[in-house]
Amino acid sequence: FASKLPWKETLSFRYSDDQGDGDVVVDYFVDKLGDAYRHHGEVYGRYCSEMSRLSLELMEVLGESLGVGRRHFRRFFQGNGSIMRLNYYPPCQRPYDTLGTGPHCDPTSLTILHQDDVGGLQVFDGTGPGTGRWRSIRPHPGAFVVNIGDTFMAL
Repeated sequence: FASKLPWKETLSFRYSDDQGDGDVVVDYFVDKLGDAYRHHGEVYGRYCSEMSRLSLELMEVLGESLGVGRRHFRRFFQGNGSIMRLNYYPPCQRPYDTLGTGPHCDPTSLTILHQDDVGGLQVFDGTGPGTGRWRSIRPHPGAFVVNIGDTFMAL
């Protein structure tokens, strides 16, 4: 990993459902990129709002499956902020000398990844026989991959 350069472009910004309508995202886009990007901010604001809604619904399912009730994790996570990260991996002249995103653990409670048709996503399996290795996740364009992050596991 240390000998390979990361090869991606990233746009990251915070979102909090306290605003509800995504105005904070619009304000960020206009402030950082100019008024020509207002529409982008509106679109991403709506997307963030829907991802927040989906996250809370997933927390309900998780609470139900763990036997603590549907509202348990929803109450804990409702109103908390999130980070929207958009990664773009441009074509590379020397792909064997680069990585998209290096090995890491998600520092959040929940990650929802919207997949495209590019492979490369791997998860570390350390929970049973034959564990302790990275497993490739076959891409399913348009699908969401849900990952429960390390901080959630500490709850």
